[in-house]
Amino acid sequence: MIILYTDFGMNGPYVGQLKAAILAVNPQAVIVDLMHDAPMFDIRHSAFLLGILYRYFPADGIFCCVVDPGVGSARDAIVIQAGKRFFVGPDNGLFEYILRAELVIKAYQINWQPAEMSNTFHGRDIFAPISAKLSNNNMSDLVEIKQDKLYRQDWPNKLEEIIYIDPYGNLTTGIPATSIGRHTCLKINNTKIQYARTYAEMPDDQPYWYINSNQLVEIAVNGSNAQQVLCACIGQHISII
Repeated sequence: MIILYTDFGMNGPYVGQLKAAILAVNPQAVIVDLMHDAPMFDIRHSAFLLGILYRYFPADGIFCCVVDPGVGSARDAIVIQAGKRFFVGPDNGLFEYILRAELVIKAYQINWQPAEMSNTFHGRDIFAPISAKLSNNNMSDLVEIKQDKLYRQDWPNKLEEIIYIDPYGNLTTGIPATSIGRHTCLKINNTKIQYARTYAEMPDDQPYWYINSNQLVEIAVNGSNAQQVLCACIGQHISII
């Protein structure tokens, strides 16, 4: 299974070209869209989400990950192997939380590029074909490197801020649900937010926090849009009181 994780959005030609590049190498590839609305240009929040979401996929999945505002720069193109999983993408911090979570890691530099390559779409031209080659058990274009050669970040393991806003306007935070108690109160823009177990337990028009399906603290307004109600945005700080 090749799992796509990008900030491309579904509009435009980019996702289709990514899939075409994979299928050109392996026509039998099974491709799954994890998400194409990862926080745009936002490596830190995209890295945190990836570090949560990858665990729900098969242990031999190949993740083709493209959140790459530095495309065309000196940053390397890499593959991270964690057990039987592979993560293909830019060496810009996108795999930071994978590197922290997995005990056995191998790192590779991609030592290949096509005869014709754009300066701005390495997702299609490098990462997708390499992902497809890996699905064919072909690692011939990879050169193993030491982990200390990878670009690392010192981001915290707990992000007390909004990291993603879904189409309903629900606010996903980087706060693991295990790190706070049910009686904890959150605060955004001077609005205090208490816990509710489900949407149905939330009175209308009042924001509450709950534990989402990925075991993160999330904020919602039953039947409404929490982003609009709270005037919230990605990166906004969440106070724990």
